[in-house]
Amino acid sequence: MITECEGIVVKQTKILKGRRMILLLTDRFGKISAGTSVSERGKSRSALAIRPFTVGRYQLRKNRGFTDITSGETVKSYFELSENYDKFLSASLAVELTSKALPEEAPAGDIYAALIEFLDMMLRRSRNLTTLTNAYMVKLLQAFGVFPEANDFRGSELLLTLDSDIVNVLMFLRGNPLSRVEKLALDDEISARLLRFLIRYAEAHLDIGRLKSALPLEESSKGQP
Repeated sequence: MITECEGIVVKQTKILKGRRMILLLTDRFGKISAGTSVSERGKSRSALAIRPFTVGRYQLRKNRGFTDITSGETVKSYFELSENYDKFLSASLAVELTSKALPEEAPAGDIYAALIEFLDMMLRRSRNLTTLTNAYMVKLLQAFGVFPEANDFRGSELLLTLDSDIVNVLMFLRGNPLSRVEKLALDDEISARLLRFLIRYAEAHLDIGRLKSALPLEESSKGQP
């Protein structure tokens, strides 16, 4: 069976005989692991489309339980994010969190759209990147149905550590779309504390294990109260 979809390349891994495994987050099918014989070193449209942080249109072939990418065409590249260390860390956290939380081949159109919106906004952002990262993490927690409800703040040990400033920001981010946050800049101290909380909360409530891309972000915020 051959089908087409749009997706973003999350990860690329070399395997045997020149083949590669590509982890895609797609608009129609959610997370897909697919093999390909396309070489990243070439200059063809398909070669460019299998690079990480690339959005492309892909032709997929399914056969006997395996999925192959037979061709691809770049729609947009977010390579520019990798040229800015802080933006790269924020984008990597968002992509890792999204890919770990999504089950294989489960429809996730709204989540995919939110991720692309976040990456577009991150490209345009020049400062206060953590504000935008926090907003995206809140939206993802909402999408998976694990964002804390009002009653949870009285019964969770983790939530009880939050002061009213953090709770108020959480409620604001919950009630507003990502686009409302694009020009918002939270206080650096509050933003750093909120990020540390959201990382711990996501790891615990989405059952995703440790987020590797969170480590350098947490290190950079340790000096803040």
